[in-house]
Amino acid sequence: MTKTTTQAAALALSVLMTLATVAGMNGIATRQYAAADSLAMVSSGQTHVAAVQRVVIVGHRANA
Repeated sequence: MTKTTTQAAALALSVLMTLATVAGMNGIATRQYAAADSLAMVSSGQTHVAAVQRVVIVGHRANA
């Protein structure tokens, strides 16, 4: 493999791993949010609680 092919493969793998990580974090956050939402509804006697969920991703690039 040439240098550019290796770099392209590394970039593709990096993008794939980033998307997989974000999807996993979103799944965990959604499950935790649903559990907290149902507890809040039970304690307050409400049938629906509206809330906004935000995820902030901060990336740092290290030049090799």
